[in-house]
Amino acid sequence: MKKFKLFFSLLLCFSLVAFSGCTEQIPKEDTIATVDGKAISKSEYMVYLYEATKDFNAIGGDDIWETDFDGQPAEEVVKERAFTTMLHVKVTADKAEKYQVSLSDAEKQTAKLDGDAELASMTQEQKELINISQEEMYHIMEETLLYQKIIYAITQDYQPSEADFNAYFEQNKQIQKNNYTQYVLNTILVADQQTAQEVIDRLQGGEDFQTLFELYEIDPQEKALGSRLETYKNRLDTAFGIDFHLEEGQISSPIATAEGYFVIQVLEKSIPDDTQLEELMRIDYTASMRQQVFTDELNQWLSETDVQRNETLYNSIEMIP
Repeated sequence: MKKFKLFFSLLLCFSLVAFSGCTEQIPKEDTIATVDGKAISKSEYMVYLYEATKDFNAIGGDDIWETDFDGQPAEEVVKERAFTTMLHVKVTADKAEKYQVSLSDAEKQTAKLDGDAELASMTQEQKELINISQEEMYHIMEETLLYQKIIYAITQDYQPSEADFNAYFEQNKQIQKNNYTQYVLNTILVADQQTAQEVIDRLQGGEDFQTLFELYEIDPQEKALGSRLETYKNRLDTAFGIDFHLEEGQISSPIATAEGYFVIQVLEKSIPDDTQLEELMRIDYTASMRQQVFTDELNQWLSETDVQRNETLYNSIEMIP
């Protein structure tokens, strides 16, 4: 659901390793960097910066820009993460021929639709600042799809050893049983804490959740999808930055997020048995190990890649409002 999409895309961005390579001055004024001699425009980098900025705002709101990240201001962290993400997509997409990966006509059409949606999401001020053409945007989206397909091509056949998984399962099953506690919820997103408390008071007074959802929910997409959500405790903990521990029938206090305030009602809560837990943990463990396989390959590519960044241009770039 949309409520969690941006947050998990932010986590993915932060999982990427830092770029390596030379960062020398490049005289061409609109070239932010070259990768093995291939120029990358400032406009292309600005698209990645736009996405990274949206992700930061989604999880932390305005307050995140006052946060210090191990001595680095938030703006510098976002700029570096955007550059790193762009570099990884570029370096990976360049391996398409090696792995016999290409885009079908349908996938190219998807890239165009994604590009149009990205442009439509920008304000006029942002469009002028980013200064990306429609064709350049389509190219970025095509490279992003290639990146995803190459990861799949590299990792699809990998299976961790049964012995390694069994050792992981035995070591972690108690804590993961708590993490994989499943919830069925009703949720309402409202604009402010006072409204959230008003919703809570009406629910505790016996009013129907669905009626209040139709009256108060502020997100049109969520309103179309409905109030019901099925998820796990670990995802709730991460998304909301809390230790979610409500029981069936309970209603949360107002939960503050960058989007507004959530009110949550627990409909069902179930703790997995060992068989269910093993299946869930196997899926996540395999995905994690496959990600490591790709990361190892990516790190090798990066060590062989000549990256030259135009530091003068890079340092002059201001954040996107």
